[in-house]
Amino acid sequence: MKVCFGVNVIINLFARAERLADAVFAYDVANLREFDVFVTASSLSDIAYILHRRGLSAEQVDESLEALFLMFDVIDVNGTDGLRAHRNKMKDYEDAIIAESCARNGVDLILTHNVKDFRMSPVAAMAPDDFVKAYKPAEYSYAEVQF
Repeated sequence: MKVCFGVNVIINLFARAERLADAVFAYDVANLREFDVFVTASSLSDIAYILHRRGLSAEQVDESLEALFLMFDVIDVNGTDGLRAHRNKMKDYEDAIIAESCARNGVDLILTHNVKDFRMSPVAAMAPDDFVKAYKPAEYSYAEVQF
């Protein structure tokens, strides 16, 4: 299965934000299940910008991006994705670009905390906590983990 992690989920991973546990558990489940994990190229500048705005230093943002490139494969975004996103009925153009790029690249699922924003997406979207419930191996439990 191919799973794309949305900007807000990535931010929670690297900024240790309010939904850190959901993001960490979703990434862990994807790896346990040997799913292919992605982020779109169009998301990279947003991620760097938001991490900096959240208070990470330039060095911390650099380290986060280095880790991101080790953890995720990057899906390209092309002009056709941009045009299809423009014509897509999704309200947020940035989300539409992610959705259209994922569709072109055969992604099965987009993980986002804003599932409602992806209702018109050509690729299904799911919240990280729902992803964990649906895909975690039966023998794993995350209830005992504290951050």
